[in-house]
Amino acid sequence: MRTTTELPALLLLSLVILSSTALTSAARTIWVDGGSTAGEENGSSEAPFTTIAAAVAAVRPGDVVTVRAGVYRERFSIPSGEPGRPVTLRAAEGQRVVVSGCVPLEGWKPEADGRWSTIVDWRPRRLLAGSKPQTIAREPNAGWWQSVTARDGVLADPRNLRGIQAAESGGEIRIWLRSGNTFATCPIDSLDTQSGRVKLGQTPRPVRLTDGDKYYLQNRAELIDGPGQWAVEPHGEQFKVFFMPHDPADLQKVECPKLDRGLVHVRGAGHIRIEGLEVTGGQRFGIEVHDAQDVIVRRCTAHNNGYMGISLREAKDCLVEQNLVRLNEYGISVGFSNGVTVRHNDVGYNGVDGILVTWKSDNVAVRRNFVHHHLLWGHPDNLQVYRGVTNVTFEENLLLSAGQSVMMEETSAGRFVGNMVVGCGAYMLIMGHQNAGHYEIRGNTLAFAGYGCMNLTWEDYDVRENVMMTGHGSALFGTKGIHGYRGDRNLFWNSTRAENPTIIATDDGWHRDFRAVKNSTGQDERSVYADPRFRNAPVAFGVLDSRRLHESTRDTWHMRGGGGAFKVGDHVEVNFDGVRRRVTRAGESTITVAPGLEEEPAKGWLVANWADNTDFRLDLRLRDDSPGAKLAADGGPVGSKIDIEAFLRGDFDGDGRRDVPRLPPEM
Repeated sequence: MRTTTELPALLLLSLVILSSTALTSAARTIWVDGGSTAGEENGSSEAPFTTIAAAVAAVRPGDVVTVRAGVYRERFSIPSGEPGRPVTLRAAEGQRVVVSGCVPLEGWKPEADGRWSTIVDWRPRRLLAGSKPQTIAREPNAGWWQSVTARDGVLADPRNLRGIQAAESGGEIRIWLRSGNTFATCPIDSLDTQSGRVKLGQTPRPVRLTDGDKYYLQNRAELIDGPGQWAVEPHGEQFKVFFMPHDPADLQKVECPKLDRGLVHVRGAGHIRIEGLEVTGGQRFGIEVHDAQDVIVRRCTAHNNGYMGISLREAKDCLVEQNLVRLNEYGISVGFSNGVTVRHNDVGYNGVDGILVTWKSDNVAVRRNFVHHHLLWGHPDNLQVYRGVTNVTFEENLLLSAGQSVMMEETSAGRFVGNMVVGCGAYMLIMGHQNAGHYEIRGNTLAFAGYGCMNLTWEDYDVRENVMMTGHGSALFGTKGIHGYRGDRNLFWNSTRAENPTIIATDDGWHRDFRAVKNSTGQDERSVYADPRFRNAPVAFGVLDSRRLHESTRDTWHMRGGGGAFKVGDHVEVNFDGVRRRVTRAGESTITVAPGLEEEPAKGWLVANWADNTDFRLDLRLRDDSPGAKLAADGGPVGSKIDIEAFLRGDFDGDGRRDVPRLPPEM
């Protein structure tokens, strides 16, 4: 039994222990400054660590690692925090912190004709000068050649290949395969310039060639014929890099991605915050979150990474918000994950897809993002969903300019609500492969599609209060063979330029009369077929014909389906780039415009026809006199309410302020 005289001493001892524990576990700020010359490195403001890796190796739960401006050529893993005491890695306020997987290329020596060369001990896949990607040397310099025959590993094209000045072997061939509409890059085994034949070298996977495949030669030093072009070739056990700079001073800025995997890496950890970093030049991932919980990636810039800008795999209860994701192969990817939210991000100009939700992910929300200009390789999509995804919500996103706007397969129990989808080369919302269904599709605006606004292939679609406009005379969508299509209060339209358009296809055929559509489906009782009367929008839409791309030039384009929706004097823009061009000639299958493109078209670019309107500021909200202005169940307008111009400014929450970082100045 304690005496009363013992209690004060025991209490004092307990307070000392608690105070000591509190001091030991108190959150600290650990500083990083790559330019520090302090000598000692203890993480204090006066003696900061000079690498981020050293700082994160020293963190405890609750610590904040603050990084001062600089370029940090390193990759590192971030350890766990604890619930309520996360580990935070952030850029110092207002300072540019670049985590780079690139290494500078040095030791340049002059070659002939303005070219320079240097020797490196690995094979570079990309070359940048001042963070700007440079062009791998190619022939032709823009556009595509088309083979006469292509089979058994050999392409023949005497018209273009016969007599060109080129070595007999080496380099690569980039092929646009008609089979599957896909792309492949193959080594060149031999080039016969007398017969005009290219023999492909071995590839990891068989390449199925077809007569008429389009192609170009690339990555050969002799093809360098202009500033900004480069190539690399074997040099014994090393590699020789050739580059023609715009200015010899640019050689001081040349770098190539070398570091592999995720530059900023979280694996088997949780309770982490990553804020304000610029992550670039990774051979694969910029920011990689794998087998992690409660991770927030906020206000980062991920660009020029060889695979994913931001990747989440086996992630739980994570948030990706207010990031700028550009010029990676893919933008943001979520796979095998649960409870992830992706919101208020600008994701654009990546090589293939913008945002992916894949591989058994569940309970994922993608909200109020600007996803745009995915038009290049593979089957480029602004949004891509596949492999057993359930309970995913796409809400109030602006999806602008894509090969396919939204591609879904193997997904169910989802919501696609309030989105603004503008401009694509194929279908806008593809519920594909007879396994994407059980979706609510409500309150969206889908306008200016290469083919149609929707492609439904499975079952159970609740389609209400949408605005759909193709911009041409082809059908908006079809319900043939679809079980469980339910639709009402939708506003449908083709185009004022469309003659005798097809509206919707049903089990009873292709209909040009909307009453016949209603009678056939028994749906869309209060839906309307009429001009939506957008506040400011093109009147028609077309896509360049990919099959005749090799015949198109910078100013004369073969149009898929012909040029009937275009007239001399019309004002047009390409890929919603805002550049005013005027139609100077309109033929049966072609149009000619001025000014032309800077280069020959690389794919089936999108052409929006504004007629006599020279104000290209998109506003697809409905005017007060629109037939859809009071069509919704609550008496308000149907379709998406998104302010496109605000999203273009990076303002996703409507407060008048930019939510995402600005592009680095050199980009």
